[in-house]
Amino acid sequence: MSSMELTTSYPPSKFEADNDLSSVAVVGKYKHAADIVNSILPEVISKVSAGVSVCDLCQYGDDLIEAMALKEYKSAERGIAFPTCVSINNLIQHVSPLLDNDYLLKAGDVVKIEMGAHIDGYIATAAHTTVVSLDVSQPITGPAADVVCATYYASEAAIRMMKPGVKASEITRMISEIAAYFRCKPVENTYSSTIKRFVIRGGNDIENGFPQDMIVQDLEKYDFEIQANQGYQVNVLLTTGDGKTKSSEYKPFVYQRDVNKAYQLKMKAARAAFNEINEKYTVFPFASRAMPNSQTRLGLASLLNHELITSLPALRSTLVSDKVAHFKATVLVTPSEALRLTLPQHLPFVHSSYCIPQPTNAAQVLSTPPVNQVKASKAFQFWM
Repeated sequence: MSSMELTTSYPPSKFEADNDLSSVAVVGKYKHAADIVNSILPEVISKVSAGVSVCDLCQYGDDLIEAMALKEYKSAERGIAFPTCVSINNLIQHVSPLLDNDYLLKAGDVVKIEMGAHIDGYIATAAHTTVVSLDVSQPITGPAADVVCATYYASEAAIRMMKPGVKASEITRMISEIAAYFRCKPVENTYSSTIKRFVIRGGNDIENGFPQDMIVQDLEKYDFEIQANQGYQVNVLLTTGDGKTKSSEYKPFVYQRDVNKAYQLKMKAARAAFNEINEKYTVFPFASRAMPNSQTRLGLASLLNHELITSLPALRSTLVSDKVAHFKATVLVTPSEALRLTLPQHLPFVHSSYCIPQPTNAAQVLSTPPVNQVKASKAFQFWM
């Protein structure tokens, strides 16, 4: 489906049918997209070690997603739904650099890996956090361990709460409660959200934390209920810092087409970039390094100026010493169950000085059985 079709010929009745989770075909496409992510995310994680290039990791993830999608699913539009991003330490999200901004991993780095794939517009995304260690026999301790534990447990609790009728504000409170036990805070302006066919953020955001200046009257917008027949990205980010974000030293690496904007481009490089985006990525986010040459990358500035694309900034937490962790999973909520599509990965060897006390709401939620999840992907093979 092209971006033009999205804006001009996607009637509400078709949109409703395309997002009906009672349809075996719809759920099947979500599962196929998740199979790609579940195959490739652990491969990228396995490459994390001291001296490895962040740029190479991102390119490796994207190359594998494209190779698997193009070879295995030939009857539908398919490919990258979210470019592989590798964000280090106090960087928060959306870091998918060119060689000019590359970084070599070091021992002790907290490494957040995020990616997404789609089959026929049906999206599966995931994020995982690991820590670079020179001695895998010894646990990572200190703030890095605290934030990894906090974010993992908060994510698992949030996923268990993804049931029809549960209020979004209850999930936000749970995330904040678990963060506090580990002396961490939710990263401001980060959230879980619904997903739809061709829509990576479908509204009804579940905030990771309430704004510090929130008044009682504002609570209503955070108090909607989880609905059946919805797909969600359960997306949890916590930090050892104060929770606030700042612009990093990097210009944006990730962009997305705004299909509601149109402009007659005059610059050759801008037209080339625009054609590349519409042909290969349509409505999905893409990394500037995915542009085929430096000329098309130059055209991105013109597309931004004319609002044909938007940027996803690479933000950081307040202090360089802060650590940020990130876990994300794609979950389908049906009337009878929640189904986890993107699977948990092996956790880094960490040991926090803190824990979730008993009895608490958090401990109670985490003691309930995990939600149903798809079967693990077949063994990874090199499709390239």
